[in-house]
Amino acid sequence: MDRASDPITVDAEPYIARLGAQLTEAWGKAQAELALAREENAVRAAREAAKDQRITDLEAALAELQNTSTRP
Repeated sequence: MDRASDPITVDAEPYIARLGAQLTEAWGKAQAELALAREENAVRAAREAAKDQRITDLEAALAELQNTSTRP
């Protein structure tokens, strides 16, 4: 009998289960990466806010010093 004409039967359940497990694992990794990215963004935003506040404070101090100058 010609091998190419032999029917191939496969139990798809193990493959479907493996694909499901791989999908679940990939989803978990994607969620973990997303959580990490969100945390990094929050840290970056806090750092930028702190820098902005520092700039505001320095500008206010400069303005105060300019207003209290003892120059004639």
